Amino acid sequence: MKSNPDLYFNCATVDTYLENYERALRGFEAAALKDPSLSAAEEVQKMVNLLDKIENLLKVHARGKRLASLASSLTAAKLNSSHKIVTVDMLSEGLNRVAVFGKVLFFVNYENVTPLYYLVCDSNQTCFVLSVYSLRDNVIKEGDQVTLLQPYYRHHVFSWKGKSYNFKSIRVDFVGQMLLNGKTLSPQQELRSSVFAQLKP
Repeated sequence: MKSNPDLYFNCATVDTYLENYERALRGFEAAALKDPSLSAAEEVQKMVNLLDKIENLLKVHARGKRLASLASSLTAAKLNSSHKIVTVDMLSEGLNRVAVFGKVLFFVNYENVTPLYYLVCDSNQTCFVLSVYSLRDNVIKEGDQVTLLQPYYRHHVFSWKGKSYNFKSIRVDFVGQMLLNGKTLSPQQELRSSVFAQLKP
């Protein structure tokens, strides 16, 4: 199976959705080398474009008076749960059974439909990338406050082709894990997707 380019491509696709960016890049590159007719090289470029955009946004906007003003405007939402409220620097890698408040700074435009990426800051002015699945792209707007329940946290530190990446992220898989401006999201705001499989001889 090591010579099967589809295996590398499919594994890299899974790694993309799990946000294992470095593994995904390596997988797509291996698939492209084994079968140039696959769209693997394009997937590599799309991911590099996304990562570069994230890094540039963090460099430009992760400081200054505007960030301080937005962070100070965060208000505590009423939670119907026992989640402890913490800031991003208190999270551990993986799933955290707590809640994080954040202010949306920017929508990160990306070539893929899902997930949606946002640049967010917490009350400590710590910026992080929020990736959201199963949500329509016009629901969250700049300046909105998000409450993230049981956030899945990652600190990404890796290099690719001489370029270093270092950023924090929180992934939201289901709309029930998030409050928007203190309110639960409605079914109309949810994006439902389908997967179709076809067996080829």
